[in-house]
Amino acid sequence: MAFGNVNVDYKPCKSVGQLKSAALYMLGKKPEQIRDGIRKTAGSLYTALGCNRDNFANSILVTRKLNGKSYSRLKPNTILAHKMSISFYPKDNPDYQTAFNIAKQFAEHFIYSKGYEVLFAVHTDREHIHAHFLISNCNIETGKSYRRSQRDLYEMSEFFGQQCLEHGFVNSVRENFYNHDLERQHDKETFAEKQMKSRGAETFKDELREVIQIEIADNNNRTFNDVINALKMHYNIECRVAGNTVSYRHPEYKDKSGKPVSVRGSRLGELYTRKGIEYELSKKYTMSNEFERAEAGLREFVGEGHGSSGGRTAVGGGQISGVAAACNNRKALQDFDRLYERYRKRASEDEQRTVKASERAGAVQRRNSGRSR
Repeated sequence: MAFGNVNVDYKPCKSVGQLKSAALYMLGKKPEQIRDGIRKTAGSLYTALGCNRDNFANSILVTRKLNGKSYSRLKPNTILAHKMSISFYPKDNPDYQTAFNIAKQFAEHFIYSKGYEVLFAVHTDREHIHAHFLISNCNIETGKSYRRSQRDLYEMSEFFGQQCLEHGFVNSVRENFYNHDLERQHDKETFAEKQMKSRGAETFKDELREVIQIEIADNNNRTFNDVINALKMHYNIECRVAGNTVSYRHPEYKDKSGKPVSVRGSRLGELYTRKGIEYELSKKYTMSNEFERAEAGLREFVGEGHGSSGGRTAVGGGQISGVAAACNNRKALQDFDRLYERYRKRASEDEQRTVKASERAGAVQRRNSGRSR
């Protein structure tokens, strides 16, 4: 998977002073920038969606007032705006207008379409071309705060990476631009769940997580649909899939009115979404296939190196390439050793997670033991 470089590691604006300073910095209008002759952007390379581009700070403060959202220096934890940036690799050398168009598509798709005002600018004062975004923390219509989950960041990085590839910016996309190892993400637990756990009780969400992990680890399940079908067959869990959204209905848990309760995968944690499940499945079989290919390649090299000619193969002109064959064999062995170490480490981690999930799922399995697999 190729991802674009989306950076969200910025401190948000928590005061009017910070908000105005951030907007002025983006446009190169801070007094010290003007004094030192620093040009951050150009008139054609910055704009705002939903508000005035040259008066962004005041515009979003008005939006907050219209929605009854207070702000004051006496409330230092009130977030007024969030910061974000996207950047291109210098080797791709995109022109400024193309970078601006990509930034605009990005802002429209992930920010303005969701009801949030945004100021963005392409900066021209660095070797690597990049665009900064300043995002209002107040929805224009509802007044709700801006939220960006780990899944949102995944989709942003994926979207930006696709935009780069469409324009031929192959150096600006990398697999490690987004840490999509979803196993590192924590389960999402509410306060009530944590309270129940402290009393030694297991919640219905925990039971759902447990059986989903069991089905992901099952070697018979190779696709997302396999996991969904297995949950129904083995545990009578109804799954509703709508596009990339999946909801799970516990067979025994009901609300106060006696109706079955459904919960979205994203409410359980990133591992239980469609992308999380598909990623876990692909990771499991990708490593296994790599190991099998490397093993087959090693057998092939070793077989060639121990032929009837004593490990030497004749080439044109009567020359002997025994040294080349030996180098190939040595390289194959080194590659195999490296891959085996990765495989061994990953297998150990997978085994630990599977054992842990199986132990936690004991109560669920016993309760469902009467259901045929």
